Amino acid sequence: MLRLVQTSDIHLGARHPFLGDRAGEQRARQLAAFERTVDLALSTPADLFLIAGDLFDSSVQPKASVERVAAILKQLVEAGMPVVLIPGDHDGPGRVSIYHAHDLAGMVGDGPGGGALIVLTDDAPDVDIPTLSTRVTSRFPATGLPEVGWRIGLIHRETMPREDEIAASGVDYLAIGGPHAAALGRAATVSWGASGAPELVDVEHETAGETLLVTLDESAERPAIERFRVGKTRFEQVELELAPMRDQAGLIKALTARADPDLALAASLTGDWPDDVEVDPAAAESTLAARFLRLRVHNLARPNLTAGALPPADTIVGAFLRDLEARIAAAESSGGAAAGAELREALRLGRRLLTGEAVSR
Repeated sequence: MLRLVQTSDIHLGARHPFLGDRAGEQRARQLAAFERTVDLALSTPADLFLIAGDLFDSSVQPKASVERVAAILKQLVEAGMPVVLIPGDHDGPGRVSIYHAHDLAGMVGDGPGGGALIVLTDDAPDVDIPTLSTRVTSRFPATGLPEVGWRIGLIHRETMPREDEIAASGVDYLAIGGPHAAALGRAATVSWGASGAPELVDVEHETAGETLLVTLDESAERPAIERFRVGKTRFEQVELELAPMRDQAGLIKALTARADPDLALAASLTGDWPDDVEVDPAAAESTLAARFLRLRVHNLARPNLTAGALPPADTIVGAFLRDLEARIAAAESSGGAAAGAELREALRLGRRLLTGEAVSR
């Protein structure tokens, strides 16, 4: 039996420009999620630890950061657990790779029972681990595989391989890096898993935050793959109906109910936009910034066309409403959604002005 822990796309040292002054907090979360992944391997205990690319966000990292990562990985090696990793597209292969600039394997050192850190490269794409009767290969499809023992594929791809490519890979299990969202599957006789990023790297990936524990057993037809949550950051997209909020205080209250410092929230205001409801999404974002990891509020609510009979066409109000509503109909019929939305807001504000109401914009 072989137990392995698989992770990828940790992206240590990521800059996170979309988070502004909160970027440092997310970098700390990423490191903590990686440490929890290592803790899972130690406590299981696993036999093998795999990193399917992009351990670092770039190949330019301070030496102190690389040394800190080496100290974390050294725990595995000292426990006799081999660590095998491949460069990704961020900490890429060749002379520009961080693994060329820094001797990570040397920093980690050797441990008992064959424990060591091995970086697979184009020049050295395979490693045999005799103590585990296992070969790990980054060749895809694999070639020259042994007839006995476990055969593990370790690859990093920006897009998922096709099912027929996986089926022809020739391995017992294929560990895939690249996708930031976790996924599992089977193609013919080959089981595969993508752990995804252990912590959010891009806010669009709401399923990031996991690592995989894979158990291969000679008596089982296929590997058993368990998903473990190690990340804390979450991403959510929500739709909130605007009309019931009534005002800015109502918007703040609705968003506050979802406040979580580990949450990146994308909120869309939807439904009808009554003339007497005024909200300022940008001000709400600023007010509640400290309550979320990241908050974005988009007003997608639609002001309605004028209800009931319009005033006579020879009046200022009647002429204004007819002209603007005709322009709205033309824009929306021609597929100009953005122009139509802008004209609808102009209609809403115009109605307020023409009835003597104060408008704050």
